[in-house]
Amino acid sequence: MPLRELLPIVLLGAGIALGAGIAACAPRQGSTGASSSSAAAPPARPSAPASASAAAPAQAAAGDTAAPGAALSELPPPAEKIASLPPGAALYFSLRNSDLDVAVQHLPELAQLLVEANRALGSQDPPDVTLAKAGVDPRRSILGAVVSAPEKRARAVVDAMAKGASGTALEQVVRGHAPDATRLRLLVPLASGADPRRALAPVIDALTGGAPLDACPGAARCAGFGARAPLGVAQGGPAAVAVYADGADLRLDVVMPLFVSGADPAAVKELVAFGEELGGPEGRCSRFDASPVVSVCLDPDRLGELGATDGYGKIAGALSRGSVGAKEMKALAAQGLAEARQNLWLAAPARRLAGDGTLGVTVQGKRSRLVGSWALTDASRAGIERALATERCAVGDAAGRELLPALRAAFGDPGKGFDDPKKVVTAFKEAGWAAYLIAAAGTWPNLLGMIASALDQGPGADPDHQVCARHDDGRLVLVAEIRR
Repeated sequence: MPLRELLPIVLLGAGIALGAGIAACAPRQGSTGASSSSAAAPPARPSAPASASAAAPAQAAAGDTAAPGAALSELPPPAEKIASLPPGAALYFSLRNSDLDVAVQHLPELAQLLVEANRALGSQDPPDVTLAKAGVDPRRSILGAVVSAPEKRARAVVDAMAKGASGTALEQVVRGHAPDATRLRLLVPLASGADPRRALAPVIDALTGGAPLDACPGAARCAGFGARAPLGVAQGGPAAVAVYADGADLRLDVVMPLFVSGADPAAVKELVAFGEELGGPEGRCSRFDASPVVSVCLDPDRLGELGATDGYGKIAGALSRGSVGAKEMKALAAQGLAEARQNLWLAAPARRLAGDGTLGVTVQGKRSRLVGSWALTDASRAGIERALATERCAVGDAAGRELLPALRAAFGDPGKGFDDPKKVVTAFKEAGWAAYLIAAAGTWPNLLGMIASALDQGPGADPDHQVCARHDDGRLVLVAEIRR
């Protein structure tokens, strides 16, 4: 199986970077079923989602400060820019516009995702042109972060449905959880002369269903922000948005409530609170690097929460809109709750082997370089350090024949449940889109048996691909070189 077909994780991170909150919001608006898997599962992956997604990190890549191509970033973001992101995010990402046209030539899957995100914004231009027309500086990286609602708190709404709450009692529960929301921050570098109030207008329009951007400080919605009022606030559809001037650049804060409309007053209160959350990655995501064309850092635990809470929102939305009886609602809510919680199971293996996944892509000439880096745990560190005392590389299908078995042996027992392919495939199907990101974040070593089975069933890898593995200060680093 060619390595270029095993890159859904990095590419999904790229799609998130450009599509921002749109991809997360749209399914909730159009969901017709209670099941989180039916609302959120990625298309065209019915047979072996675990294998495909887990294989990707083993070939895919992240920002590595030592990687050739890191100097390609003409103007790397200063530390204070990254520190302007919120702490505790499920994922951090960066995307540089200047090399997008080159990147899509090397990675056709990336082109497809960007085109889909572009279409959601109503643009017919190439993605890099869309961003340029919005006033984005092509020399610098767009930075972003997605923060999950607290899972234990958000679970209460679907719990109440599963226990038979209805009518006024259920309305009170939902009202009490109106503040529960997924939050997104984008830091967008603007070209000289670009108008921050008009930049990314299509994104704001798509997120809020065409709601107007009320200028601050005069609008009533701006009062709660006090002295730190943004340029404007928009509310509507699935989200509430605040637009800030970050020097000459743009900061976009987005709150997407799980259980109420983006026009709800609670969404603005969450925008105010979110505006104070600064500091960037703390502890986890220590290797996040914005110099590659596309870079993403993934936290498995917080991604588990993100996937689960997104599922809770879809379940509640579908059941509240449907004309189902109390008995049927209880059964559907219980089923949807169990499926959404598969994200939590996937994110926390009984034998945790890796975490803090950092992935990224650089492109130079006819070569693309993908680097992945994961923090090892006490259960895996010694085995990987012994197996990779010196760097090991493999070309073409030797990656599947030699390198993958060596990694599988070094990581050892995948842990309870992860040695059962049927259980894992079911979990991926029911968990939905976040399962792939969770795998990339650090659970892919628990799935190496399934990866090996998938590779055995496919053709050999393209000989123009080389994969290297090394141990580096308590981390596993995988580097894939793809030549065109």
